[in-house]
Amino acid sequence: MSWIGKILGGGMGMLMGGPIGALLGGAIGHLFIDSQFEEIASTEQPGQQTGRRPSPTFSNQEQKQAVFFASVFAMLGKMAKVDGKVSQAEIKVVEAFIRDHLRLNKQSRMFAVNIFNRAKNEPYPYTQYASEFARHFHGDTNMRMLLFEMLFQVAAADGVIHSAEEHLLRQTIRYLNISVHLFDELKARLTPTADPAYAVLGVSPDASDDEVKKAFRAKVMEYHPDKIVSKGLPEEFLKFAEEKFKEVNEAYDRIKDARGLS
Repeated sequence: MSWIGKILGGGMGMLMGGPIGALLGGAIGHLFIDSQFEEIASTEQPGQQTGRRPSPTFSNQEQKQAVFFASVFAMLGKMAKVDGKVSQAEIKVVEAFIRDHLRLNKQSRMFAVNIFNRAKNEPYPYTQYASEFARHFHGDTNMRMLLFEMLFQVAAADGVIHSAEEHLLRQTIRYLNISVHLFDELKARLTPTADPAYAVLGVSPDASDDEVKKAFRAKVMEYHPDKIVSKGLPEEFLKFAEEKFKEVNEAYDRIKDARGLS
């Protein structure tokens, strides 16, 4: 993520206001307070000089990436804390997401964790982050759905969707302007009696063959790597989408085998 290297190595030159800007600035400041400056600032590009450098400039795409990154981890932090405390199960889900799905380097992991921890207790409400995210990604349905799924995974970390978590998730549906059916689809994955393959596609085992095929095609389009690349988002989120793409294909293969579909 080039924008992370820029703001960590070059100072707080990010020209961004509101809760996102405040959160990014606070997270960066926390890294410096923790005596990480030398390690972070030493990550130089070839030909760069060490020491004080002018504040970097950021392209529109880099600013968009920063908003995506900060919003995701801020909203995950808020979701984890909404029922009064952050459980170990929720922490493990976020850690696994950082480690296994995004595969962030040490620098980026530290930054993500600082955003998550800072957002849990800061005064800005969850809805401000949701509104900011929706403003930047109003035309990117896939990204809004991807964020909602990540939030749902944290809410369901302990196997139960608490009332405060459900309230926040349903608020998110409104702010992100996504289908209410996504809530039921994700909840179905947590029901022991539900067939996980059908839950991945978002259809019931009673769905017709045509309905299953239609759902599969829609999911493939949603998570297709080429479509994610076209959005110009961080490559770490591409890895996550690739795994979802693989999961959808494997679920459809299981259903095809069971139904004898060609």
